[in-house]
Amino acid sequence: MSPAPQPGRTARGGRTPRPAAPLTTARLCAAAPATRGMLRLYEREGLISPPQRSDAGYRQDAHDTVDRVRAIRLLKDLGLSLREIALLLSESDADTLDTTRVQALAAAQLQQIDARLARLALLRSDLAPLAAGDFRMLDADADRRFLMDFLAAAPAGLEATA
Repeated sequence: MSPAPQPGRTARGGRTPRPAAPLTTARLCAAAPATRGMLRLYEREGLISPPQRSDAGYRQDAHDTVDRVRAIRLLKDLGLSLREIALLLSESDADTLDTTRVQALAAAQLQQIDARLARLALLRSDLAPLAAGDFRMLDADADRRFLMDFLAAAPAGLEATA
């Protein structure tokens, strides 16, 4: 018969795994990655649970907060608002994620991206001639003429002195 393990040791002589210590703000920010301001915002918006506090008042976040913050950041990168993210996380937490809603949010994001791409293409078509040194397009309409006149005028009070 094997002898009983010593306190703090397993039967094979290894260390008994300790429960993971709560994350400090700095460790959570490094692991997520996120800023302290993001954590405060996400907590204020109800996206992450308020952390426990040490006796000295320091945040002590659970380790699963890292994954949650990473998910929030990825959803933000996809263009979702914090309100939309809160809704998805709430459904996910309740194990009632509505895939139809996810599909609708994705479709809406695609429409916004397409609209932005169209605006950017228009801007590019205006800027490309300027970048090539062709300033004729600035005379094409009243707004462009105004802009050129505005940029060419000396600011009030800064007239050249002789």
